[in-house]
Order: sequence, then C-alpha cells, then structure tokens
Amino acid sequence: MMKIKFLMLSILGIFVLSFTFGYAANAESADKTDEWLRNDKTEISAHRGAHVAVPENTAEAIEWAGLLGYGFVEIDIQETKDGQYVLMHDENIERTTTGSGKIEDLTLEEIKSYNVVDADGNETNYKVPTLQEALKEAHKYNVGVNFDGSKGEWDSKKFVDDVMNIAEQNDILNHSFFVLSDKGTRDQFNAWYPEATVTFLGNASKNLDEDIKELKKYDSAIYTTSIHNIDKAAAEKIDEENLKIHVYQVNSAETYAKAKEIEPRLIETDVIVPGGIDRLLDLVEQLRKEEGIRDDQAAHALKIHLNAIKYFEKSGNNDKVVKHLNGFKELLKHQEHKKWITETTYNTLNVNANKLIDKWT
Repeated sequence: MMKIKFLMLSILGIFVLSFTFGYAANAESADKTDEWLRNDKTEISAHRGAHVAVPENTAEAIEWAGLLGYGFVEIDIQETKDGQYVLMHDENIERTTTGSGKIEDLTLEEIKSYNVVDADGNETNYKVPTLQEALKEAHKYNVGVNFDGSKGEWDSKKFVDDVMNIAEQNDILNHSFFVLSDKGTRDQFNAWYPEATVTFLGNASKNLDEDIKELKKYDSAIYTTSIHNIDKAAAEKIDEENLKIHVYQVNSAETYAKAKEIEPRLIETDVIVPGGIDRLLDLVEQLRKEEGIRDDQAAHALKIHLNAIKYFEKSGNNDKVVKHLNGFKELLKHQEHKKWITETTYNTLNVNANKLIDKWT
C-alpha cells in the first residue's frame, strides 16, 4: 500500500513540475516573440528592402538592409503557379523583371529564368528570390521583417501555414509583424497564430480611438499609420495605451524630422539611410557598382566630399559640416545635370544630405 501511495505522489509531483516548467517555457517563448516590440529604440525599416542600393524585393535588398544598418525590411509575398513563394510587389513581373506574365500563371523556374531590373529599368544579374532565400538573409543580418498582407492569400490556412513555417525555419517569427488591414483576415490569422504581432493601416488623425480599441484586442500589436496622419498628441495617446508606433511614407528630410519627434518604434522609408557619413560612403561605393553612379571620377568626387564632412563631424565643427553638406548637394546637382549619376541616385543622396543638415543645424 505504501509503495502505491509513493508511486502516486511521484506521478503527481512529475505532473506538477512538468506543468510548471512547461508554463514557464511557454511564457518565456511568448516573451521572446514580442521582445523586439517592447524595445524603446527607434529603428529604420527599408520598404521593399534597401532599394537605395539594389533593386526592390530581392535577397540582396535584404542583405544591404543589414549592411546599411536598417532594423527591419518590408516584403511582399506571392505564390507561383507551382505553389512556391516569391517576393514581388506587383501581380505580374513586367515592371521589375525582363519577363512578363502574372505570378500565379508562372512557375518558379520560369520566373527565375528572367533577370530583375533596377528602378531605372536597367537589367541586372539579380533574380526574384524565394521567401526562403529572402528570410535566410534577414536571419543572417538580424533584420526584422514586416510582412505586407495586402499581397498573397492571407485568408488561406495553407498559405499562412507555409509562410509561418518558412519564417520559423529561419528564426524570424520572434522578430516580425504582419500588416493585415482586412479585419476578417486579421482576426482569422490571429486565431491561428495568436502570438504573432499584428497591425493594420490606421489613421491617427481620424480614427485614433477606434484604431486603439481594435489593436488592444490582440495579445501583440503595433500601431501603423502614415507619417502624414499623426502628430505628437496622437503619438502620446498611443504610448499611454502601451502600444508602439510604426510610421511609413517617411521619404524626405522633413518627414524624417517629424518622425523622430514622435519617437516611434519603426520608421519605414524608401530613401532614408540609417546613421551618418559612413553609411553614405558605403552606399556610394555600392551605387558605383550598380551604375547608379556612372563613372569612377564622379564616385571619387562624392567620396572626397563625404570624407571632408566626416572629418568636421569628428571635430564637432557644425558650421563646416553644414557648409560641406550644402557643397555636396551642389555637386550632386551638377553630376545629375551631366548625367554622371541617375535621377534615383540624385534623389536618394540629396534627401540624406538634407537629413544630416537638419541634424547639424
């Protein structure tokens, strides 16, 4: 009888310990899932990857996001005819590759047979990446991922499970969020994966209270809105509700300055480069390789100006920094007029020069 009682107590003890440690492990896992979200640091997110350096929605655009210091990338996922997942913003491949046709009508092999073109329409050696290839780069460079839910079949359990499995294989789920603006799709996704961070395109200037109420339904959420639809007062109210902010459409020095005042968790951009002169020097080097800068002399002249600015930054000479940044802008204007740099290169470097002028003025 004593042996039976001892055995029952042992089993009960094992059960209690298993439950306790299992609960602790699950709690730890849940904490890890939104750890990035609870961080107060403001990071810059590259819309469709760092297409300041290489074409959008490529594995290389995610690699360059890591190299240039972006914290996140936004990507678009679509399914091919043979059930493979690729990065592509449009429903067809005409704008971004040398091929044509809808993604849903093409196999992965067919899509991979074409080359990606850059923002100026020039053919490159890059290929449309699979989701696996893209997320492998994100994990390698510790870059978070914003999954744009406006593309792809996010109301399909198979589609969602496949995407989540690929994300889990690449250790991305604990460093990601999902933009699902359709309420029904978002609620269904949340029922399937309640630990995943969700959001939708809110409007903090018109629907602030309603948006907050909707987001508070979820265990993990972030408030997403255009930089044009939010002010300091709205940002403070969102913060009071313990929600972090993700602003997008930040594509000028002025909107970047506004975004910094709001202190969001993420600033999403097509053109702003994180950091200072060192990052711009890296970008100039890459743009020369990509022929956004069309000859070595033009690249050399830009680097001379940037290194001079870097010297005055280190010495804390604000006036000299601003003076040379304005000189850098004049050089850009001259080079663009002479067709030594592309219009895309001009716009990107000019916006970032203005960003630094604002910082040092």
